[in-house]
Amino acid sequence: MPASKEQAIHFLETQWSSINENKIKGILAEVAFKKYLVDNRVHFLPGGWILVPGKAGENVPVPSLQKICLLPLEHRFSWAAAVTNSMTSGPTPAAISAYNYFRQLGVTTYFLIPDNVEETSFSVPKKSSTGVSAKYPRPYELIFKTIGPTGNFETIEFGKVMENFPKRKGNIGMRCNTLGRINPDDFPWNNAEVVQGLFWFEYARYYCQVDYQVSNNDLDMFLIGNSGSPYPVELKSKVPARDDNLGEWFGLDIGPFAKMAFFTSNSMNTDALYVVQEVDDQRNHMEWYAIKFTELVRACSWVFQSGGTGMMGGASSTIKVPKAAFSPLSTLLQRL
Repeated sequence: MPASKEQAIHFLETQWSSINENKIKGILAEVAFKKYLVDNRVHFLPGGWILVPGKAGENVPVPSLQKICLLPLEHRFSWAAAVTNSMTSGPTPAAISAYNYFRQLGVTTYFLIPDNVEETSFSVPKKSSTGVSAKYPRPYELIFKTIGPTGNFETIEFGKVMENFPKRKGNIGMRCNTLGRINPDDFPWNNAEVVQGLFWFEYARYYCQVDYQVSNNDLDMFLIGNSGSPYPVELKSKVPARDDNLGEWFGLDIGPFAKMAFFTSNSMNTDALYVVQEVDDQRNHMEWYAIKFTELVRACSWVFQSGGTGMMGGASSTIKVPKAAFSPLSTLLQRL
């Protein structure tokens, strides 16, 4: 475990190939959105990962059919505040809702609980040009829990969780990016609770990638509606664009669009939410907007547009969704 906030930030730097403007926008939007939900007493679960085997094999001809969902639970650092999602007494109703949501899609959800926590034993990953002195430590274990028939946590062996994922051969493919790209005195990095949450989020994926070849997509969070129905959330912070035919619109990249399409690809009436924090050109908050994905696909333009640089540094293609199709978030929450 990192013995300081700065050491946790160093770990995050090793895991992020690009710490660009969009990356910072996303983190700031998530911080603001969580505060909005807490202030309005809306139940939610922090985000996680959708993992897919990194390549096809004899036993896994179609990797995308072997998805699993990881929802990491936090453990308090000595330098940060207490956490609210440790679930030490068992799964919450929100956790059970999220588990059942993905079960309907044929995806098993695992809750990751830290074990053998010792801050002074932590060290950041290290690479070398030859690979000989490369180090990718896992200083403590994550216990994988699923929800059994009685509604209680059941422990699943790590090897069983990853049985459809090809094992990694050495350190080939492991990431370890440059340190010193984040100023720990700048916001949001000066917020210990934000850094703590980001650390656990990234460590969950890293823990699996050390031994297995995985492809991953992030899950921003799970929101629980007034009816108890769960909704995975895709969250963005955007200045609206303008089109002579559509008027103002917000974009949704092809990757997140495909991910949300998967969330609704069953006969159980599941849905997902696209939430946008509208900001002005100076990044000042203007309004929260949201739309259900099943409404988004009816309203979006079928002519996509080349987008800008994504969070990972690559180019994107964007689906255009008219702003008029969105509802103020406060209005939509009342209908969930």
